[in-house]
Amino acid sequence: MQNQDINTLLAKHFNGEALPEEQDIVALWIASNPQEYKRLQALITQTDQAASRIPEFDLENSWNKIDTQIRGKQNKTIKLVERAPQRRLWMSVAAALFLVTSFGLIYYSSYYNPLITVTSGNLANKRVTLEDGSIVSLNANTTLKYFKHLSSDKRQVRLEGEAFFEVTKNPARPFIVDAGKGEIKVLGTSFNVNTGSDKVEVIVKTGKVQLSSTTKRDVKVTLLPGNRGILNNNQLEKDSVLSENELSWKTGRLVFKNEQLANVVKTLETTYHRKIILDSNASSCAVTATFFTNKSLDSVLDELKLILKFNYEVKKDYILIHNLACENDNRQ
Repeated sequence: MQNQDINTLLAKHFNGEALPEEQDIVALWIASNPQEYKRLQALITQTDQAASRIPEFDLENSWNKIDTQIRGKQNKTIKLVERAPQRRLWMSVAAALFLVTSFGLIYYSSYYNPLITVTSGNLANKRVTLEDGSIVSLNANTTLKYFKHLSSDKRQVRLEGEAFFEVTKNPARPFIVDAGKGEIKVLGTSFNVNTGSDKVEVIVKTGKVQLSSTTKRDVKVTLLPGNRGILNNNQLEKDSVLSENELSWKTGRLVFKNEQLANVVKTLETTYHRKIILDSNASSCAVTATFFTNKSLDSVLDELKLILKFNYEVKKDYILIHNLACENDNRQ
């Protein structure tokens, strides 16, 4: 996101016109620039008091003109929508001076502390290193937003999609992940966050993590290594992760030990986002193998075919596995 964007969003925020998704970005800016925001609030309040006596003062239009002046691209006097009477001209000047001061502060902070947006596209495991040394690995189709300089009292980022966090420990500066309907708070640990669909899922590898609802703060749970927390419609579920394949996108491996083929297929569907159908006699066959996710699904199925002796057909919307004749039936 460019510097001008945060300026515009803050103008809309102070004017009460920001959309919910724009308010989220403003909230992230406020978290990273709390002192600047307090100063802006005070100045805007004074501006409102002065501007209340000026007919139809266009705040956002003035914002854009002032920002352009700060950038040195033009030198024009800020105009009111309606020309104020001559005796009130000093009031217009006073209000404009307040605006110049306010917007100058915002421009200064956004220029030297810009909002950074990183999108992974189709690339899984895209690494981002934050200012404090924390590392964020993004899964495919994921977006991470953060300010270049993290706040002195807390470190806050916004996530859309799935990512693995390796957070540098700092008890004095909690690390907070804004995950839409959920918030994750840690001091220093490693964990996975997935904001897919309407759920927020957190899997903890090391350390301690708190998962809470952003709309009901009393809805929260503490997660330890091996725990998984799922927030759905302000309801929290907590269980244990039994398979390392939950993080296969990060580790790059799928490991199966005497696993029923039906479960293997479910994992392959999740990993490769492809529907796989088994015939009625195939689900109980056992699989012990390791596959690497940098290989295509066809390559994995060819390896699996050598182990279990089956045929498969690639259809338009799914893959069909049939004529399976495994000798290691693990039927229960």
